[in-house]
Amino acid sequence: MNGLPTEARTGRQHQRYTAEGIRQVAVAIPIDPETKKVLIISSSKYANVWVLPKGGWESDETQEEAAKRETYEEAGVVGDITSFIGNDQDYTFDGKPKTYFWIYEIAVREIMPTWPEDRVRKRRWCTFDEAIEALTFKSFMQNALRKSSIAPPSQV
Repeated sequence: MNGLPTEARTGRQHQRYTAEGIRQVAVAIPIDPETKKVLIISSSKYANVWVLPKGGWESDETQEEAAKRETYEEAGVVGDITSFIGNDQDYTFDGKPKTYFWIYEIAVREIMPTWPEDRVRKRRWCTFDEAIEALTFKSFMQNALRKSSIAPPSQV
């Protein structure tokens, strides 16, 4: 199917970490250039939680390639990176850095009928406001969306 893999990568043996052990993760904001809606997906860990596609940046790819791969594996869409939104960080409960995020906006050009994680994830197109509300579980994702091309001027 279009030369795309039918299964998602698994395991963390090829993922990148800093010398301090901080996991490097690519995050995507998939946007439909026509409707200006964003695609969010259901969390694989928590029921009724919505997130942006994200996953480990692996040793055989660039950050941009990781963002595009995760978007395909988790959300079933293919697109082109239009901008680097920025970085953010996640911390453990005791305040130590845990994850470093590289966040990219992606213009969706193809929506696949099936994708590697279609049995474990739902996908949902949202307006900016709907996505902000749905992403309440992950404030860094809300902050990233506020820096995207679909953010109203008052949000920037």
